[in-house]
Amino acid sequence: MSIELMKEDGYDIQIERAENRINILLVENEAFDGRMIVKAGEREEFLTPWVRKLIGQKKEAGLKGTTHLARLLNRSIAFEKGKNEKGFISPESLNSEIIKLRKEMLNERKEDGKKEIPG
Repeated sequence: MSIELMKEDGYDIQIERAENRINILLVENEAFDGRMIVKAGEREEFLTPWVRKLIGQKKEAGLKGTTHLARLLNRSIAFEKGKNEKGFISPESLNSEIIKLRKEMLNERKEDGKKEIPG
């Protein structure tokens, strides 16, 4: 997975995932007021740790739900639309993606809980 921040004023910040490491390359050390871009094909991989945090936390701390997470992420990250579409998805669409991913992860947990090793 590699993520590029939108370029402004001739500088560039790149975040790359190589194996189990995340590398951040700061080409020029200037303030940045743009948003990162996550490609459509990398959206699920990018969202997975956030959704795990959402599932695993206590209700009274941190994130307040899928809509809250979508709004927070949308402030600093632009998620590209599908393969043949230009532009970025809305916070509402991002919320739908987060809900879908959360359901998949919760279903996987249930399935893993049902599978018992015969002893």
